This record gives sequence, C-alpha cells and structure tokens, in this order.
Amino acid sequence: MVQAGIVGSAHDFSAFGWSNGEICTVCHTPHNATNAEVAPLWGHTLSTATYQVYQSVYSAPRDTIFAQGVIHPPGPESLVCLSCHDGTVALDSFGGNVGSSYISGTKLIGTDLRDDHPIGVEWTHQVVWDNTTANCTKCHIDIPMPFDKMPLPFFKSTGAARMECSTCHDPHNGDSNEMLLRKTNAGSSLCLHCHDQ
Repeated sequence: MVQAGIVGSAHDFSAFGWSNGEICTVCHTPHNATNAEVAPLWGHTLSTATYQVYQSVYSAPRDTIFAQGVIHPPGPESLVCLSCHDGTVALDSFGGNVGSSYISGTKLIGTDLRDDHPIGVEWTHQVVWDNTTANCTKCHIDIPMPFDKMPLPFFKSTGAARMECSTCHDPHNGDSNEMLLRKTNAGSSLCLHCHDQ
C-alpha cells in the first residue's frame, strides 16, 4: 500500500502544522487536480523555473544507459520532484495555498542541475550492447513492481525512454532509506544496475 511506504519516511509531512496531519494531500488531491497531466491527481504547485542541464553526456560503447546521450529538459516525472526540491516553490504550496516553508539543506537541489546525475537523458532500447536474453532480464524481471516490472523505470515522455528523478528514487518508498532509493546502493549496486562497465 502506497501510504504505508510514506508513513515515517522523508515524505511524511503529517507532523508539520501546515499539513493538517495529512499525508497524501501535500502532493495529491482526490478532486479537482490542477496538474493532473504530470502525475495522478497532482495538487502541489509546480515550479516554473528554467533549469540548467548538461549539454552532453559521455557515452562509452558498452554503456547500457547513455547509448544515445540526447538530453531533454526535465520531464513531468522530474518536475513533480523539482516542485519542492528546486527551492522555488514552498513545501506547503498545495490545495490553492501559497506556502512559506521551503526545503533546505542537502535536499535542496536548486535550478542548476549540472552538478547532479543527468535527468532527461534518452536511452535507446535497441542499442543495448549485446541484445541477449540475459541482458533483457537485467531490467525486465518477473517481480511485482510498477512501471512494467522494471526495478528502475525509464519514462517514455518523448517516445524514447528517458532517465528521470524517479528512475532511481521512489517518492512513496519509506523502506530503503531517507534517499528513497528504488534499490540499495551498497557496493554501488544502484549505479552498477545501469553502468555495468
């Protein structure tokens, strides 16, 4: 259950006075969603910031993720994250309210994304370097996960698969750690899931 993952996690704002003890309504609304096109029943104010992004991404011949290396602006899957984490919109700006509690510290990413892992990077499925069944099962495994059973989802905002914030982070996952990673990074295993050099 989604709520069970949020309770006690970094996204559980129920202890803050401005949340009225609610868990879900900081981001979602059951009725009259204002930004339903970016996320299901999205009710939090979105940022209108312009982001500085990488101009290019190095692509090694056997690198399975940055095979094409085309970079787009952050997609909807990242914009919902950035609506708090870029620091231009208050955490408590939801439900038509203009808030005043802004994110700070290490969770503040800002609008210059060039010092973070690239997002909006296209990944071309057809050029995975060996096209073997073993390579397919690296991402497509038969376990109950969202996003087409992919432990690390790539989103198809432009017709091609793209890496976004929620490729590595699950906003509803309170089980892994405060970074809300989709899988552990012990021994760099999260990184090595895609970067198998």
